Amino acid sequence: MTPVYCTIEQLSALFKVDYSSLLGMLHQDAKNHPQVKKFNRYVLSEVVNLHKTTPEPMQIDLDTPFLTLYEVRDLLAEKIGPMVYSTVLRKAAKGEFPALKFGDTYRVPLPILIRCIQEQRISYRSRGHK
Repeated sequence: MTPVYCTIEQLSALFKVDYSSLLGMLHQDAKNHPQVKKFNRYVLSEVVNLHKTTPEPMQIDLDTPFLTLYEVRDLLAEKIGPMVYSTVLRKAAKGEFPALKFGDTYRVPLPILIRCIQEQRISYRSRGHK
């Protein structure tokens, strides 16, 4: 697969992360992992590999839609049952579904989340009252 080279502006728009915050993180990534930055651009696959929360490979391109954890919560509520934000945050942090972590912010690729829902990889426990 041919590497995709991105500017910080493109990555900021793709991941829905503030430009200034992302700039600092990517600068640190490039300092510690030289393979992340080539030709004054960032290699998308390398950025994804450094920030993913699970070991499974992620195929991401510039058209991949990403969700915030609030959007993930709403989608999970629609598909498998209501969850509070802190539960979704805990599931993302534990790697129950693949996500990218930038600082204290998580972003979830929509196609991968849909696949996890279809494969019933996200646990759900209803708290019904008797």
